[in-house]
Parts: sequence; C-alpha cells; structure tokens
Amino acid sequence: MFNETIRGNRLLLTAAAGAMTVALGATACSGSSTDTAATPETSATASTQESAAGSADAPQSVQTQLVTLASNQPFDATIDALKQAVSSNGMMILGDLDQAGALQTTGLQLAGAHSFFVGNPAAGKMFFEKTPAIGTVIPLRMFVWADNDGTASVSYFDPKPLFEAVDPGLADGGQKMSDAAAMIAKAATGGEGQSQSGSAQNATLVTVDAKGSFEDTMNAVKQAVSSNGMMILGDLDQAGALQTTGLQLAGAHSFFVGNPAAGKMFFEKTPAIGSVIPVRLLVWADNDGKSHVSYFDPAPLFTAVDPQLADGGKKMSDAIAMITNAVK
Repeated sequence: MFNETIRGNRLLLTAAAGAMTVALGATACSGSSTDTAATPETSATASTQESAAGSADAPQSVQTQLVTLASNQPFDATIDALKQAVSSNGMMILGDLDQAGALQTTGLQLAGAHSFFVGNPAAGKMFFEKTPAIGTVIPLRMFVWADNDGTASVSYFDPKPLFEAVDPGLADGGQKMSDAAAMIAKAATGGEGQSQSGSAQNATLVTVDAKGSFEDTMNAVKQAVSSNGMMILGDLDQAGALQTTGLQLAGAHSFFVGNPAAGKMFFEKTPAIGSVIPVRLLVWADNDGKSHVSYFDPAPLFTAVDPQLADGGKKMSDAIAMITNAVK
C-alpha cells in the first residue's frame, strides 16, 4: 500500500524465543541475512494442510484486536529500545519496512512509520509442516509509528487468534508468539499497560483453491494485481528459504500488494494502518500439489485500526477478492 519494496535477502521469523522458528526467504525486505539451523523433518499430510487452511467456501474466522502500546520515549528512541528488546528476548530483527520514508515520494511527511519483523531461527519449521497457510501470519509485523504530536507507539495484531484461524491446533504456538511480542513491545515502550485500538473484529482467513499449478497460480496473481491497478511491492519466497532447514515444501510464496496513492490517504488518517498494509497474499501448495491462495480479509483489520477506515477496508477487500478470484 506504499511505494516501498521490501528489500533484502532473507526474512526469518520465530513463534517465540527458543520455541518455534521459521526462515522466510525474501527477494525484498531489508535486514540481515541469517542462516537457519537444520532440524529433523517431519512431513505434514496434504489432508492436514488442506483442512487447516479451510477453503473459499469455508473461511476461518476469529476475534482479533490491534494491540497498541504508547511509548514513553520519542520515535527514534522507541525503535532503538525495540531492537534491544528483541535481542534481550533471544530474537532478532530480520527485516524492516521504512514506510514513512517511502511515503515521502507521495508528498506525505509522517512523523514516523516503520515496521520490523523479528524472529529466532529455531523451530518455526513445525508450523509450515503443519500447514504452509501459516505464511499468512508469519513473519509477524511489529509496527513503530508516531502521531502528529510526535507520540510514538508500537502496534501489532495479536498473533494467537490468527494462528488459530489458520489451524486451531496451532493455538499453543500462537500463544507463545503472543507472549513474546507482548514482552518486546512492553520493553520497547517502557510502559506497563496496553490499549486496544478500535473494537474486536471478526478477522477472516480466506483460502481460494486455484485451478492451475503453483507456478501458474503465482503468475495469475501477478497478472491480476496489475489488471486491478495495484502493484506487487514485495515478496517472500518462504518455501525456498525453508529448504535450509531440510523442509521441502511444494510451494509457499507471499506477495505484498497495494497502491501508493490510496495508501497515502490511509496513512493520512492514521499511521497505525501500517500494521495492515501492504496486504499479504500467500500462494501455497499442499503435498498433493494442489495450489491455493490465502489471505486475511483486510476489511475487519482496517476497522480494528480505525472504524472510520471501514469503507476503505471494504474497497481493499473487494480488490483483493478480484485478484484472488482470477486463480480459480
């Protein structure tokens, strides 16, 4: 949703320090390149993968909220504290998005908007073994932003219910990720409490079954993005990166799509929208080679950030649905 490619060579994400880790290859997300340690492979069955993600006819929904902690420090100091908190919790900064910097190209001057992806290459492989659809949730975005008064905050969507939307069997892993994110955000902001931005929303994981092969589906998504006046602003080759752990997936690749002009309008309303956009579309294949496209419907996430963005979220939802319907 902003005119910024996600730069870099590799993006890694863990579920929790020392608990579960996954390496995500990125053709576009800035951050240090880190190799993951190989762990014994245990393959998930295709039927498990398919049922975990649901289908276009049976979307999986959960109640979720945007977690926002106001910082007692300025924007730059909050970023420094976040980096230190990530390290102190046995995790790493594995990629970042300078949304404020990118939006300067549209003429928008934000006080601060920067997303960080954190992780610890240790055990997230088991998530993708359960279902590659978990790529709709990880890497987890922790978003540092500042309002017009210069007050900094850290925002992120609680990963626990999102893990459960992908597969209820991942609830424990989602809780560990949620606990780790809360510790990092608390240390970064120096605060004791948390506030919820907007009301709880019924976030929905949508999975569309594709008619073509994995490569055909990737190409169809790219074409549909362009045909609908949007752009691919970054992508993550999760399957390629996970080969370093010994896990051989049939396919898992995320695309981040948006439109810089529309993104400017949303960021003008509230920079907290950077916790949602650009929107992630995950193309993945099960063990039978059947391809799917999964994503979290952006409409309720927009509303969770700010109820006044509901109309914009609906338009984004419609645009994403048009894109994904092209793979059927």
